[in-house]
Amino acid sequence: MDLESAARELYALLPGDFTAARNAKAKEAAQDGDKALAARLRSLPKPTAAAWLLNMMARHRHDEIDGVIELGAAMSQAQQELDPDQMRTLGDQRRGLLSAMALSGRQLADELGHPVSSAVVTEVEQTLRAAMSDPAAGAALASGLLTESFSSTGLDPVDLDGIVAVPEAVGSPAPASAAPTRRSPKAPGRDELAERRTARADRAAKQEAEEAERRRRLARAEVEKAEQRKEDAEAKEQKVLDKLDQLQNRRDALAGELTELKQRIEELKREVAATDRKIEAAEEDLVSAARTADRTRKAAAAAQRELEEQA
Repeated sequence: MDLESAARELYALLPGDFTAARNAKAKEAAQDGDKALAARLRSLPKPTAAAWLLNMMARHRHDEIDGVIELGAAMSQAQQELDPDQMRTLGDQRRGLLSAMALSGRQLADELGHPVSSAVVTEVEQTLRAAMSDPAAGAALASGLLTESFSSTGLDPVDLDGIVAVPEAVGSPAPASAAPTRRSPKAPGRDELAERRTARADRAAKQEAEEAERRRRLARAEVEKAEQRKEDAEAKEQKVLDKLDQLQNRRDALAGELTELKQRIEELKREVAATDRKIEAAEEDLVSAARTADRTRKAAAAAQRELEEQA
């Protein structure tokens, strides 16, 4: 085990696996008696989220990283030759390439099962921009051993102190996954640059088309979900309307019954009043009959006494 190969293995891991793997390698080196290597390994810092993604791009998107470095070289050449038209053209290409690379980086993070935030993607784009302005920064980017992201004012060289885990490995190619080993960048001619820019533009257009298709698929899915939600809402609305109709019909029936009951109550009140009057008349008849009966009883008693006296 040597420091560079061990570092490349470590900086190819997911962030959550880094610390345990680093400590294990340091322990292994110590057990092998290489205390200096063990100390170097233990001192390797865990990469920031942006540095991790940039390292993954150096491994899995090495052609695109080559494109960043080559476009930076072309822009430097155009500046040296004071070619304003070429500088404007390359500036437009830089904006398109940075946008495509930011999208590519986000997609790569998703593919690797470690999505990143928009802030991390912004850091990645700033680092790619800085790598275009400084060949040393481009080499650091290509190493795949970044510990943190970096930026540039465009005027001074990029401060790379502590940026690369193994500084002496800068310039060595980062191993690519299932792809040919990345070639060290060289100064290309104008025709070759044009061909590469066209190829990069085609890749960027393809990526943009794929992203547009992904957005369309998401939009279609959202439309389908919205349609389903609408159908569910309409079904629920119809169910409520049916229930409301049932309740309204029941209310109308009860209101009808109540009206009939009120009418019956009025009739019963009238019948009660008439019966009360009849009761009063019957009570008066009863008094009169009682008086008549009393007189009759008295007359009968008198007649009986008179009859007894004559006997």
